[in-house]
Amino acid sequence: MSFLANFKIFGTVLTSPEHMKRSTLIYACFVFIIALWRFASSDVYDQYKCRTLLTDGDWLDPLNEKGPSNWQPPDCIMHTYNPREAGTCLKDKHVLFIGDSTVRQLFWETVKTVDPSVSETAERHSDIKFVKDGLDIEFLWDPYLNMTGLKRIATCNKVKQESENAYLVAGGGLWFARYLGEKGVSSWKANIDQFMENIQNCNSVYRLPFFIPVTEPAWEKLDKSRSSTILKPEIDYMNSYIQWLSQNSNVVIPTAMNLMMDLSPYSTDDSGIHSQTSVSRVKANILLNMRCNQDVVAELGYPYDKTCCFAYTGPDFIQGFFLTVAILILPYLYIRSGYSSNGSSTSPVDMFISALFIFATVLTYCFVADRTSLFNKLNKQFLQSEFNILMIIMLVVGVLTLRRSDSEQGFMGRDQSDEWKGWMQLVILIYHITGASKILPIYKSIRVLVAAYLFMTGYGHTVFFYKKADFSLKRVANVLVRLNLLSCSLAYVMNTDYLFYYFAPLSSFWFLVVYFTMRIGSSRNNDMRFLLGKIALSAIVVHIFIAVPGILEVVWLLLERVFFISWNLREWRFRVLLDVYIVYVGMLGGLLLCKFNSLRFSSHPMWPKVRIACLALSVVFMIVYYTCSQIWSSKQVYNSHHPLLSILPILGFLFLRNATSTMRNTYSAAYAWIGTFSLETFTLQFHIWMAADTHGILAVIPSRYRVLNFIILTPLFLYVSCLTSDATGKLTSAIVSGLKKPAPKPSSKPTEVVTVPPPSEKSEKADETVVSVETKESVNADTEVAKPADNFEPSKEATPVEAGQPAVSSDFASRLLEAPIIVNLKEIFNDLPMKLTGILVMMWVMNVGHGFAK
Repeated sequence: MSFLANFKIFGTVLTSPEHMKRSTLIYACFVFIIALWRFASSDVYDQYKCRTLLTDGDWLDPLNEKGPSNWQPPDCIMHTYNPREAGTCLKDKHVLFIGDSTVRQLFWETVKTVDPSVSETAERHSDIKFVKDGLDIEFLWDPYLNMTGLKRIATCNKVKQESENAYLVAGGGLWFARYLGEKGVSSWKANIDQFMENIQNCNSVYRLPFFIPVTEPAWEKLDKSRSSTILKPEIDYMNSYIQWLSQNSNVVIPTAMNLMMDLSPYSTDDSGIHSQTSVSRVKANILLNMRCNQDVVAELGYPYDKTCCFAYTGPDFIQGFFLTVAILILPYLYIRSGYSSNGSSTSPVDMFISALFIFATVLTYCFVADRTSLFNKLNKQFLQSEFNILMIIMLVVGVLTLRRSDSEQGFMGRDQSDEWKGWMQLVILIYHITGASKILPIYKSIRVLVAAYLFMTGYGHTVFFYKKADFSLKRVANVLVRLNLLSCSLAYVMNTDYLFYYFAPLSSFWFLVVYFTMRIGSSRNNDMRFLLGKIALSAIVVHIFIAVPGILEVVWLLLERVFFISWNLREWRFRVLLDVYIVYVGMLGGLLLCKFNSLRFSSHPMWPKVRIACLALSVVFMIVYYTCSQIWSSKQVYNSHHPLLSILPILGFLFLRNATSTMRNTYSAAYAWIGTFSLETFTLQFHIWMAADTHGILAVIPSRYRVLNFIILTPLFLYVSCLTSDATGKLTSAIVSGLKKPAPKPSSKPTEVVTVPPPSEKSEKADETVVSVETKESVNADTEVAKPADNFEPSKEATPVEAGQPAVSSDFASRLLEAPIIVNLKEIFNDLPMKLTGILVMMWVMNVGHGFAK
């Protein structure tokens, strides 16, 4: 038996639903045991990561010649503050800096954090005060800590300042060493003793005083006058004494600031004493993270990307209710169900409970991973070598899993479309996890991949509506519920918002655009001129609706006032306009394919010449795109051309991928497998692969083992995504079609092509395009799909219940179905419009609750 045949058998077993459930459960237990062991052995002593923020860390970019900027404290994310966040924390408060030029650097970086327009124009050895919009940040020049600064501290700041002190920053020592000679250390010690005593006497005023360690210079950069007077033993003694003195006071010593200077040769400027601007900014952010993280998250909400010195808040009412059901009630129901007892079940209730249990468990995993301190969170850092290695691994896996389709595939058939979605999703995942968004060539490529997903949305849905003319509410509900069930649930469980998981909203929006375009005047869809006119008019209307200021603003105002929904209008407008034409190109491509097949143009004598011309044109498209994309050297300029430019590589790839019968019928099984649940991988990566709402990387072991963390968590992420896809499909079927008893015998009649298939299902006809979309799709889900049964069909692989075996499933299911509350609910929500209305009302109630809570 060949290697590929063995691999196919192994892959089939490995990806079977029952095997995945068992293996995922076992592996998840392994991961959680590791996390609990790490937490109990180390994190419990510094649960909120305050001590590690102040005392330890490492540069992720130590060889940056402009100065390193990505500082990684152990096992947490140190946030870089922006003006809005810093202003939220420091408004109506006073921040006081006292000391020498090293403290003055921190003062300026703090001021420029709250107001980037500020320039350093004050005299060097003078006091400086910044006051603006309720912000009050002050620097007192006092290198010996015995003048203005000491007097201010001695009076507890009562004379000069009435507002609350946010934090105090003091520091000094180098002037003693350089200018006071042998008396330098003793004078410094006396002044420090007095300074610390005054701070301690005013601890009700200065609740968070920092004393900056004496800077240890880059000795090789010091000029002769400094190197002869500033001596290492003296600096070491000063820092040791400060550490000893702080043990009996509330003064905080951020020793990590000196560690920063040691761990990179580019941390200091040419003087050897002062930090590079990027390093000073990181030092200032250590102070802001220590003081502001808790307040800013409480005020502004997600993203939860400030995990150093931060205590996750407990669940709110909605989260608490969900966690109670997910942890206490659903496991009980699952254990009692026949699905749990037998490993499989034909009862629709049992299958519904199983799907609901898996879905709720995944949401709980998201909450534990990204809303508690059980898992660590790490900074991202782009490394070209890391990105290249992951891409090579992905390519090798794709080549090793190449196989021929079981049946003849038409243009853009099911296997090919799943493969396309799969490898694109893998590239997007690598792009996100490596932090490659700042690398312009990679960013341009990812934008094309996103456009390709939306092309498939327009293509697949148009083919379906043109062929089937099924514009029923059931069809619409099936697509929209399948696309949005996970992202809407996560928005409530994680306390984010719906647009945060932007692919599901984009896919839903464009599905509705395609639906109404094809639905209006659908009786004349066979008139190609009329249909093309509708598509052109739709493109104009959508562009005006999105681009013209005022229209969306009214919609957003209505959402906020009536439905208590606060979405980012600017972000939504940007994402829709970025790919505003590609969906219509997909629609035109779908119609062209339908006409091509109906006219049997492949049998026309001119077809060979047309085929060669299309392939040649594809190569030209690729060259033109590459040439044009190299011209624009900024994201903003490229984005302005992307809506039209992205059409070229997508059409070029599509023609080349289907150039020959061998290419059409050969695909990568690994990529196709990923493609069947790419929507779930895109959505779940936000919380169980990445972390801090995509701003960091999830870690189960200490941060120094970054690669091992990746190896441990990636298999769990993929298997969980696959199980979630299966569970979401079953829940969608239950919501849309209801819980009906399965037919006595599975029908041998071929399944009608209409909606959403299980991951392994193939298209019913080899020559039919199967790119429709909907339910399991990736980033936007789309490619024609097989109609789900109106109930839960028994699995073909289900283990039959042997004679004499206790009928746990049927008894429990029967009792559950006959329960009064279930009977009443079935009567109330007996039809689809009522069920959908009930879901929307429930979401509105939860939105209102959140709105009043805020």
